[in-house]
Amino acid sequence: MAFEPAFMRRFAEFDAERRRVRTPEDWRVFASKWFDASSWPMKTPEQRAAESAHKRGPLRVGGRLWSYTSWVYDLSPDARYVYFSTLRRVGDPIRFPGSRVGAGGTAAGSDAHSAQECPYCEISTAEIGDDLCPQCGRQLVYEHYA
Repeated sequence: MAFEPAFMRRFAEFDAERRRVRTPEDWRVFASKWFDASSWPMKTPEQRAAESAHKRGPLRVGGRLWSYTSWVYDLSPDARYVYFSTLRRVGDPIRFPGSRVGAGGTAAGSDAHSAQECPYCEISTAEIGDDLCPQCGRQLVYEHYA
């Protein structure tokens, strides 16, 4: 069974603190309290092998081409979604002010590219479109790559 980190077990407290994050120092304190991965279990080699066998090739969902993603920690899909959506929606704008690329894909004069990802379903696409995952209906998160 996948691991549930403290931020899932104490979600109300986590969410209240997340809503108060405004500054780089707020983010540092918040992330060190809630996102300390040192106690999170990593997937075993057997888990990674089984996952790789299941996640072969791209897939077409909702009219777009998606690739599978994978993460080394053995967190539940819900925890994975909360973690990545918090990083992208709360942490990134604070840690990287002014570097956000819009939903259009690339910033003018920039080598940065965007992808939409669903951490819950572990899928990603560079074909920017609807903000909801075509598999689970959760709001997609934007990943920005240079």
